[in-house]
Amino acid sequence: MNVAKIQEFQKMIQDIKNDIIEVHQDPEGIFEIEINGHLRIQKIRINLKVHDQKLEETLPDLINSSIESVSLKIKSMIEIYQKNLKN
Repeated sequence: MNVAKIQEFQKMIQDIKNDIIEVHQDPEGIFEIEINGHLRIQKIRINLKVHDQKLEETLPDLINSSIESVSLKIKSMIEIYQKNLKN
């Protein structure tokens, strides 16, 4: 790849990250997390009537699944872009 193609690819990745915002909620409705394409959590909403132990049990899994979802979306968009480069 030449320098221009690499720069175009880097810009495309940044554009993808800037466009992605996902909201994830646990099945019990205890938490809601808004995460962006830079894998930064923008907002966390927590049901105030939840016990600390439930928070400790639920929050890590929700964060992990949110990060995984965004990462997979970025990966698939990069793969599509790479295929288009070859054509």
